[in-house]
Amino acid sequence: MRKWFRLIVIIFCLFLTGCSLDIKSLFVKEETPILSNLTAEALYFEGQKAKEKTKELINSAQESIYIEQKIFADGELKDLIIKKAASGVQIKILLDQFQTANKSTLNEFKSHNISVQYYPAQKGQTNEVKILVVDLKEALVYSFPWTEEGFSSHNLAVHLTGRSAWKLASRFNQDWLYTTTLSLDIPKTTDLEEDNITVAVDANVKNQLLNQIKKSTNTIWLTASHITDQEVIQALIESANKGVDVKILLDSEIMPANYPGTLEEFLNAGIQIRYYDSRKQPPLAINLGLFDNSTFFFSSSGWGYRAFVMNHELSITVPSPEASAELIARFDRDWLSSSAELPKQE
Repeated sequence: MRKWFRLIVIIFCLFLTGCSLDIKSLFVKEETPILSNLTAEALYFEGQKAKEKTKELINSAQESIYIEQKIFADGELKDLIIKKAASGVQIKILLDQFQTANKSTLNEFKSHNISVQYYPAQKGQTNEVKILVVDLKEALVYSFPWTEEGFSSHNLAVHLTGRSAWKLASRFNQDWLYTTTLSLDIPKTTDLEEDNITVAVDANVKNQLLNQIKKSTNTIWLTASHITDQEVIQALIESANKGVDVKILLDSEIMPANYPGTLEEFLNAGIQIRYYDSRKQPPLAINLGLFDNSTFFFSSSGWGYRAFVMNHELSITVPSPEASAELIARFDRDWLSSSAELPKQE
């Protein structure tokens, strides 16, 4: 009772003296941002380091290996999987059915009694999901497929060791169940530490991206092969109109020739654009958003109709200032080495 009496007296005194007071602040505590513990060491840039980490995780497997890839054509990794299967480790592999290179991979694995299937079995989706999950406790999320070109591209892989690794195992199980009607033995709970990483698939990928764009107040820096979804385009323009610093790094080979009107809209809104020249540098294989220097969004392919409506896609949203700082440093390098003008066609 005394507490309330004191509060009433303070408000009354301030009212009499003409001072302004934010009444809401007396009752509502400011929310502390929920952050992820993902570190900069969990980020693997360029293919060779990502491949070495992939081999390390596969070699470490004691019970299970789950792989979902658009294309699996790397001979060294195929040999390693065959070896682990012979040792008794449970291996389940999902591949995209429309990629020619996957036909020989599927036949080779089946000849060694390795459980491999095409996803999807019935629907006409391209499977853009690119993940590895080992023993339900460690995972890698890739921006590129397991091919020679993929590992040599300008790419990124993210190593997960917390609850998000279990989420990816559960996500894989849903895809496996859809494809084969056989559920894997994935526990309903996990003892892994909560890492506050959001895993999204299909339509929720777009929702995650839009959510980050709309709530950003300072900076939105994006690297993408293309951005053609109208809702995403409008959200970026609205953010720029509110004074948010919006920068977009695009693949010069994909978007400019097909969507010049969108580029003009971006520029008219004050959005800065640069073009990564995939003809003179390793091909761009990153679709990444950096928001307010604290959160990053990482998805399996570019941001257009196919990704958000037709394909099977996956993304992670990571509120980690430390990891975001490393990605910002990498973005700066790419930005400075890219052109503000479209590279001339040769």
